[in-house]
Order: sequence, then C-alpha cells, then structure tokens
Amino acid sequence: MRTALILSLALLAACGRVADGTRDALNKGGEMAGSAATEVIEGVATGVEKSWAMDVRLSDRLKAARLGIGKTLVERGALGNDNRLLIYLTADSAFADTLRAVAYDQDGTEMGRAHAAVALSAGSADFIELIFQDRTDLERKSRIELR
Repeated sequence: MRTALILSLALLAACGRVADGTRDALNKGGEMAGSAATEVIEGVATGVEKSWAMDVRLSDRLKAARLGIGKTLVERGALGNDNRLLIYLTADSAFADTLRAVAYDQDGTEMGRAHAAVALSAGSADFIELIFQDRTDLERKSRIELR
C-alpha cells in the first residue's frame, strides 16, 4: 500500500512536469507564431505601401533651384477621388515661385494639373498641397512631374 502511494505521488509529479513543459512549449510556439504573423502583416503593409507609392519627380529647373522631395501623401477630395497631393518639399536655397504639377496615368497620358504658390527660405521645408481637378483620380501607378 505504501509503495502504491509513493508510486501514485511520483506519477502525479511527473504529470505536472509534463503539463508544465507542454504549456511552456505551447506558449513559446504561440509567441513565435504571433511574432511571425506580425512580421507577415508588416511585410504585407509595406508591400502595399510600396505598390501604391506615387512617383513624384522634380524638373531640372527645380533641381537646379536645390529643391528636394520628402514624404508624399495622397488624400481624398470632395467627390471621393484621390485628387489631393501633399508633398514635403525641402529647400537648400531660398525659393519663391508657383509650383506646377502635371499628373500622368500609368500609360503616360496626362490626367490632371495643379499649382501652388511656394515660398521657402534657405534650409527650410514644408508640406505643399496640390489640389487637382475634382475628376482627377491619382491612381496607384501615377507619375507627377513638378515644374
């Protein structure tokens, strides 16, 4: 009887260790799966962001004026079209002029124009808003030329 009791206690202790080990393994596996899922989601988001990136280019005149382009954002206008473009513009030299933008679709067909007055001092930067016509819908493969 005493032997059976000792044997039963040993079995219970072993089961507890197995359960703890199994639980720890499952927790570690869950952490790894969660980490992998997060990386996949971040990768998909980055891929989507890149595939929807707007190609914004400066003319040679604006490059010579020492302007630069930072972040660009596309926003929805009044009709629900993506016709508002925000550009973070940097200026190494003072710049004051009207910035003109021409939008082209993925086939190179012109689809809209916009302009904005810009005044930047040397070494400064600011977001510039370009509002295209209401019917212009800046597509994911659009190209914008700033002149």
